[in-house]
Amino acid sequence: MNHSLDFLRPNPKMKTVRTSLYGDQLFSLWEMEILHTPTLQRLYDLKQLGFADRVFPDAVHSRFNHALGVAHLAEQMTKQLVNWLRSPDAGLALSYADTAFAHEQQISTTDFANLVESRLGVVRLVGILHDLTHAAYGHTLEDEIHVLPEKHDDSRRQVRFFNTLVAQLVIIWSVELGLREPDTALLEDLRRLAPPESILLEYIEEVSDALPPAERHRLARYLRDLELAFHALLHIEYLHSASPVPPDTSGLVIAKIIPVLDPEVGPVDFVVHRDAVLVDIVGNTICADLLDYAHRDSTNAGLRVQFDARLLRYVVAVSVAGPLSPSRQPCIRLAIQFFTNKMRYDVLSEMSGILKARYLISERILFHPTKCAAGAMLGTAVQLLGLQSLPPWMQALGDSDFLTLLTQTAIDLERACERILAGTTAPDDTLDSILQRLWPLDERKRELVSICGKGALGHHNVAVAALKGSLPDLSSRAAAARLVLWRLSARRFPKLVYRLRSEIMHSGGLSADDLSAKYIDRTQCYTLERRVEALCHLPLGSVFVHCPRRNTTMKVAEALVVGSDLTRVAHFRDVTAVCGEGLGPYQEEIKAVEKMYGAIWQLHVYLDSPHLLKQRLVANALEREIGFPNDRLLLSELETSEPTSAYDLLATELRDDVAITLLPEVISKLDETVRFRLEAEPRSVVRHAIQDVVAASLTREVAGEHPGSSRPRRRRSRKPPAISDEGATLLD
Repeated sequence: MNHSLDFLRPNPKMKTVRTSLYGDQLFSLWEMEILHTPTLQRLYDLKQLGFADRVFPDAVHSRFNHALGVAHLAEQMTKQLVNWLRSPDAGLALSYADTAFAHEQQISTTDFANLVESRLGVVRLVGILHDLTHAAYGHTLEDEIHVLPEKHDDSRRQVRFFNTLVAQLVIIWSVELGLREPDTALLEDLRRLAPPESILLEYIEEVSDALPPAERHRLARYLRDLELAFHALLHIEYLHSASPVPPDTSGLVIAKIIPVLDPEVGPVDFVVHRDAVLVDIVGNTICADLLDYAHRDSTNAGLRVQFDARLLRYVVAVSVAGPLSPSRQPCIRLAIQFFTNKMRYDVLSEMSGILKARYLISERILFHPTKCAAGAMLGTAVQLLGLQSLPPWMQALGDSDFLTLLTQTAIDLERACERILAGTTAPDDTLDSILQRLWPLDERKRELVSICGKGALGHHNVAVAALKGSLPDLSSRAAAARLVLWRLSARRFPKLVYRLRSEIMHSGGLSADDLSAKYIDRTQCYTLERRVEALCHLPLGSVFVHCPRRNTTMKVAEALVVGSDLTRVAHFRDVTAVCGEGLGPYQEEIKAVEKMYGAIWQLHVYLDSPHLLKQRLVANALEREIGFPNDRLLLSELETSEPTSAYDLLATELRDDVAITLLPEVISKLDETVRFRLEAEPRSVVRHAIQDVVAASLTREVAGEHPGSSRPRRRRSRKPPAISDEGATLLD
């Protein structure tokens, strides 16, 4: 029986990991122990840029690669900060508010340097853990198109993932020490991110008994550092919130495990206003996270974006209060100093370079129209399925497994509806009871199909007899989602038919912010998609809306900067407040880049490629529904001098409210007419039939013939439009 764990031995060796960006990186065995858990290894299956690899094939780097890079850069920044704190240039003391905000504390730069140096390993752990809770295509579904309400930085979700990570470590140690065999029921609990606390305490007691006292103490200290790193991670969002609410840490299992190993190890020593600078190193404005992804994302996407690592040499710690601090209390934050013994214009230039790099990454990669199309398809598929939230076990899936599971769920949901409609059910049968009979051994399949069914139907465990009228609709939605996901996997992306830029929004209507606020609500997007499909007689899942949140500020511009006077601190965008000499052009450039960043926002609407004959019709319908004209450049691509199909002709004729009311009927008849092609009718017959349909529909203004007509209308003669030979080419 093995009575030791390698990482607990005195003076353990470091492991070397070769990386493409930073060369050889050194990791302690304790860090490798954490990296080699299922929770961290799943980051291999999460692409950093989501669907960007559909446009930039080399942009397939994972969040695991990114986590290693952030740990490396965080170490570099921490070491530089320690060097500065010990230099004569540092101030004599730093001020911060204690935990209860009762009074102000002070700490000398020497003592603070010792504290920061002692937590170098903790800062590296924050870098390793900082993407712990990301789900498959998380930025797309949670932040970009807002299908799922729970975000990756939700503290409850962070606690679930962290507790699961700690549980995995405890189980691994128990197995490696020969104390237990793997328990399949316990592993299933871990897959659901619900580790049972009582069982884990039993496991850790056995591990504690099996280890020598020195190793028990060392393990307790390691776990305390891990807990401290997680506290720092939880406070990243707190330090950047306009109305910060301290995260709840009461549910951490690790706090109960450590005393079992060594009761002498004290409680976690995290004071947010003192330790904020350590949080800033990983998750602030100009931080290790930003510096790594700006370099990694741009390199793998083929963008030639470069910035100098010399910026790391100018990180300092400053005391701030008021608007620059959470809760407006005195706080120690990370800043960039651009004046040492002389004005460092190179530092300001590097900061401007990072600002522009961040803009380019957003403009060229994150909001590339094809990437946005893929994201919109995924969002529509999730909504068609009625999936309003992800069960915890689904949050832990990788990208490929997630898409596969969604597709299988669409198949299962369609099959379940068909079986229910085809069979006989008892009056009190519920959806859950029927699913239990369909898949008695697959609990996860039953759970997911049930979540989708209830989300789509809006009913909760009521008798299926009362739902049968809704089941055909649910079945058709599942079939549509299945087709959308198939086209997504086959890279058959829809075509952009409507684009709205912020600069063309006029003062007479909604502002760009108002429109963005409206359509980041996916319910509004879903309603718009289905409305346009109904107007243009399109099948379900043919129209896709992509509307991200409109951001007009950049985090890089909010980086804190100081000159020679460490008491004068300002945001980078207000750099002249620190030192006005010759810095006006930098401030103007920052504001110009931020203005460009705000102008990146666009509302995109896409049409599935099998229905492109109706693209002009769809574009016209969208203009009326949204209330703003289409982008001129895109409109010029859609419009030609001569209509090329009967639908194009219809798009040029249907302009008033009456025409829009008739549109579904007109297109339905045209669709039926086009089917003559399949029946080998002569072209002349089909051409005349189209003329008859269009002419009859456009001149039907007799009282009672229009849906919603409230008074008799005088018949108005209208010459049927002629259709050229080119206009009937779709029939060939």
